[in-house]
Amino acid sequence: MQVFKAFLKILKSRIPSSIIYIVLFFLVGMLMTRSEATESAWEKTQLKIAVEDLDDTPESRAFLEALGKDNEIIPPLASEDDLTDALYYTTVDYAVTIPKGFGERLAAGETEGLLETRHIHESYATANVEMLIGKFVNTYSAYRELGNGSKAAAKEAVKTLSDSPAVEMLQKETEKKNSAELLLIFFRYMPYILLCVILNMLCPALIVMSKKDIRFRTDCSGIRPSSYTMQIFAASALYVGLIWGIFVVAGGALNGVMYTGRLWLVVLNSLVFALFTGVLALFISEFAPGETVVSLITQLCSLGMCFLCGVFVDQALLGNGVLGAAQFLPAYWYVRLIRMVNGDIPFDAGQAALALGIQVGFTVVLILLSVLVHRAHYSSVPRKKVA
Repeated sequence: MQVFKAFLKILKSRIPSSIIYIVLFFLVGMLMTRSEATESAWEKTQLKIAVEDLDDTPESRAFLEALGKDNEIIPPLASEDDLTDALYYTTVDYAVTIPKGFGERLAAGETEGLLETRHIHESYATANVEMLIGKFVNTYSAYRELGNGSKAAAKEAVKTLSDSPAVEMLQKETEKKNSAELLLIFFRYMPYILLCVILNMLCPALIVMSKKDIRFRTDCSGIRPSSYTMQIFAASALYVGLIWGIFVVAGGALNGVMYTGRLWLVVLNSLVFALFTGVLALFISEFAPGETVVSLITQLCSLGMCFLCGVFVDQALLGNGVLGAAQFLPAYWYVRLIRMVNGDIPFDAGQAALALGIQVGFTVVLILLSVLVHRAHYSSVPRKKVA
C-alpha cells in the first residue's frame, strides 16, 4: 500500500486549498439554491411617459387619456439634453411628442408618422406602449368608418380601450419552497460543484504521481503496474467519496431534510456522478497538463456541461438541438433523474435506472481509456537491458 499512502500524503498537503474550494463552491451552491427558493408575485408595470402636446385638439386629448390609463403621464422636460439623460437613467421610460396637425391627419385617415416617440431601453413594457398607440389609432379609424364624427370617434375609442375586461390573478401569495424542494435544487447544482472541486484538487495530485522520476522509482520497486494503478484508483475513490459525503451531509443538514424515499435515489445519482468526475480527473491527469491548463479544462467541462445539460437553465427551456447534443453527456441524465424525482416529468423506474446506467457507462468507458493511456505511457518509458 506504499503508493496508496504516498498519494494520500500528497492529497493531505492540499487540504488547505481543498477547504477553500469546498467552502467557496458550497456557498455558491447555497446561493443558487436560495435564489430559486421563492416565487415572485406578478406586478403590473406602469411607465413614466413624458408627453408634449403641440396639437391640443380633442383628438390629441383623447389620445392622452387613453395613454394615461395604465401609465403615468408627466410634463415634457425643459431641453433635449434633459430628456436624453432622463431616458438613459430611466427616470423617464418613454417620450411622446404630438405634433401640430395630429387631429387633422388622424381624421383624414392617415396612420403613419402621426407621433414622434423616443425610448432607449427595449422591454415588454415599452412594446406594450407602442401596441397601445396602434390600438388607439386603429379603434379611432374603425369608428370613423362607421360614420362617427372626429370628436365622437375619439371619445368612443377612449371608451372602448378603457372598457377592458376585469382580470383577477389567481395566484397564491409569495411562498417559500419546502425543504425537500430546496434540497433538490441544491442537488441539481451539485454537478457544477463536484466538477470544480474534484477536478481542481485531484488532477494536480495525480499529475505529481505521474511525473517521470516518481514513475522510474516505482518501476525499480517490486510494485506491479496493475497494483500501482489499483492503489491510485482506491486513493482517488476515497478522496471523491469524502468530498461527496461532505456535500450530501451538509446539504441535508442545512435544508433540514432527512433522506427518505426517492431522495435516496437522488443521493445515489449524485454518488454515481461524483465517481464519474473522479474518473474524469484520472483521465485528464494521464496527459500531465500544467495547473493553468487544468484550470482551463475544469472551467470548460463544468460550465460547458452544466449550461448544455440543464443545470443552470432548466431542460424545459432548452431547444431540441441542445438537448439532443446534451444526451451524449452524463450531466444530462443526472439532471433528468432529478426532474423525475421533483415531479417536473413523470417518474418512471425504468427511465431512472436508464439514467443511472448511462452515467455508469460513461464512468466505465473513461476508466478503460485511462488504463489504456496509462499503459501507453508506461510502455513508452525507456528500460535498460540487464546483462
